[in-house]
Amino acid sequence: MKPSTHKKASWFTRSFDAALRRFAVHDASLYEVLQGASIAVILRAMGAACAFCLNVLIGRLLGVQGAGYYYLALSVVSIGAVLARLGMDQALMRFVAFDAAKEDWGRVNGVFALGGRTALLASLALSLAILAAAPWIAQGLLNDPGLTTPLRWISLGTCSFAMVMLVAESLKALSRIRESMLVSGVVYPVVALALIWPLTRLMGASGAALAYVLGTMAAALLGYVFWRRAVAPHAAAGAGFPAGELWQSANKLWLMSIINSAILPWLPLFLLGVWGTTLESGILGAATRMSMLMASFLAAANTVAAPKFAQLFAKQDMAGLRRLASRFALIIALVSSPVFAVMIFASDWLMSLFGPDFARGGIALTIITLGQAVNTLTGSVGYLLMMTGHERDIRNSAIFAALIMGGCAVALIPTYGLTGAAIASAAAVAGMSLINAALVYMRLGFVVIPR
Repeated sequence: MKPSTHKKASWFTRSFDAALRRFAVHDASLYEVLQGASIAVILRAMGAACAFCLNVLIGRLLGVQGAGYYYLALSVVSIGAVLARLGMDQALMRFVAFDAAKEDWGRVNGVFALGGRTALLASLALSLAILAAAPWIAQGLLNDPGLTTPLRWISLGTCSFAMVMLVAESLKALSRIRESMLVSGVVYPVVALALIWPLTRLMGASGAALAYVLGTMAAALLGYVFWRRAVAPHAAAGAGFPAGELWQSANKLWLMSIINSAILPWLPLFLLGVWGTTLESGILGAATRMSMLMASFLAAANTVAAPKFAQLFAKQDMAGLRRLASRFALIIALVSSPVFAVMIFASDWLMSLFGPDFARGGIALTIITLGQAVNTLTGSVGYLLMMTGHERDIRNSAIFAALIMGGCAVALIPTYGLTGAAIASAAAVAGMSLINAALVYMRLGFVVIPR
């Protein structure tokens, strides 16, 4: 039986590889990206399935009220983790990819060590600050003292999640796609899924918070092991990287990262907690997590292309850069369309999986998904700008998106609650994607059209 299984696996692998080669004929860059993207999509699908089950269990085990506490606490530490990374994750991705392509391993080792130490110290400090300020955040800001204990338990997740993202982006830059996807999308939901039932039975929403911390800690530690193995053959090259050069790039990417990874997905939920109710926050939290699962599933494939963008730009191969961006946009559009169709037309049913009280969030899920659809169909325009040195442009477009969200949130959430928060989120995501598409044309001279 074993030889037969091996032959079948070998036949499938050869057939799949041949199909990729036919699709990417005469384009080695696209073939390499498709190989990595295929791995990323498969691993992300595994992680997304576990994360979906995890969030459904949180909804069913805790109910709308308990889920509201958990998602509000999660929004605080998620925003905190982005602040604490100081833009180092995106800067590391750029510099590691660029210097690894030139085989300058001294700079690769140096920039990871410098960025890692900086983000670790900042995230630890912010974790302690959230722990100390938990009563004020819960009672003074959100007017719900029941949030205090879950927020205290999840506060350490600020540090662990920050390190997960930093090491995952660094592994992507080395084209270690399997390891990066395991760290960023698989380990946490698997560990948390194994712990969620006993911990929530013992501790309620605080147990879900503890499961989050333990899952992200496991992912961060495994990611560091993967990184050490990846760079071990080049450790003798030494280490060194100018702090000024790293911060010059990171401080531009930091604001963009805050807006993309904190404000756009999490601020509407937080503001709904301020102006609305914990029950509405629980429903929006479930809808946001479901939308983010699909968005991260697609982003996993998108980010595989980012290091290749940096490499092609370093070689000044603009024709190859345009061709890769357009062909990859086509693949993402084809893969994503059925997923978005289900999320839009079956949104009530999807939300009801969390529990009957969550079904009223179907409209919110539809609205958020429409914003993500625009983001997906415009292609990897954000990564194109980032990987070609146009951090200032992507920062400015992120600021504009934050202004859109702020205006919509102030105008809509106090009156329309859950629906208003969803509109604010979707408008900001779609607006930033369209602005970035225009900036790619202005700076790089081409439009990313799926073809």
